[in-house]
Amino acid sequence: MPNNQILTLRETAALIEQGDLLLIAASQELLNQLPAGQWLGGTIPYFMSEEGAKKELNRLFVSNLTKLAVSATIKSYSAQEFDQLLADRPDNGFSYIALPVFSEVHKAYAVDMGQYETLYDSPILGWVTGKDLDATKQDGQFPAVYHGPTATCLANKAVLMHIELPKTQYAEIKIYNPYQEGSGDRIQFLENDFSAGEVLINNEKQNFAHYCRINKIKSQLPVIANYSGALVNIDIERIDEDRVYFYGPVSRDQVYHWAKDIHYSPQAFLTAMPKEEAITAFNCISIYSNFQLEGEQIGNYGGPFTFGEIAYILLNQTLVLLHIQNK
Repeated sequence: MPNNQILTLRETAALIEQGDLLLIAASQELLNQLPAGQWLGGTIPYFMSEEGAKKELNRLFVSNLTKLAVSATIKSYSAQEFDQLLADRPDNGFSYIALPVFSEVHKAYAVDMGQYETLYDSPILGWVTGKDLDATKQDGQFPAVYHGPTATCLANKAVLMHIELPKTQYAEIKIYNPYQEGSGDRIQFLENDFSAGEVLINNEKQNFAHYCRINKIKSQLPVIANYSGALVNIDIERIDEDRVYFYGPVSRDQVYHWAKDIHYSPQAFLTAMPKEEAITAFNCISIYSNFQLEGEQIGNYGGPFTFGEIAYILLNQTLVLLHIQNK
């Protein structure tokens, strides 16, 4: 992982000041101290690296893309600027995106982006920012992204790094899902949303929160649907009295099943994951917690554990890898 390292604030600032092109994940306290430069940042203090999976509040995870890019631009976008966001992507390269969890732009991207016909014309990947799971409201932390060229903290915009590659290369995104789709109850949602009240269970209308409690559903297990050949997880955030809330949007156009039950352990996750090298990667914070990955060496790739993963569309509990291939 030569281009993916956990660095001190001083080491990171030195790379920025010499003009390197960087993706940075760290606590808000550290990101606020970085100088302006060619970087994109997001709040999260959980990383996978050569040091193993860990929470790190005093250092930053840095992916250095300087030698990779022919050119790069870093821009911020509101939820009303998705047309421009897609149009700004390079003809040959990829775009790396960061979004603050549960912000307007996060929800709009998750619900609406799949409807854009040009979405798959150029690779787009990235992650949803969060915060320390042990933080309290008194800590003053909030999910944010950073526009490095102005060293600006943003709570309701997407920041993208558009990277042009040499003509002899192309970007490839791969996703890995530790879960398999079960064959139990058919779940159909009545609206595209981050929460659900009434749903259809085997074509019978029921309150989804009541159904989950009656059936003693393990909230670690996602619901899964087959999106044109790719299994997509939707992770449960919480189950309230009459409504279930998710980390990603469910779709009324899909049929969902619960994921097959799984034995949560580091080995259960590592057995299903690749050992190949990658330029950069990101994984889900729920995987970090559920599979008890703290201290585990995951693979020949590094990156943050996130509050949502983007490989064109928003994903949950999914490992995403970026490869650069020769044509």
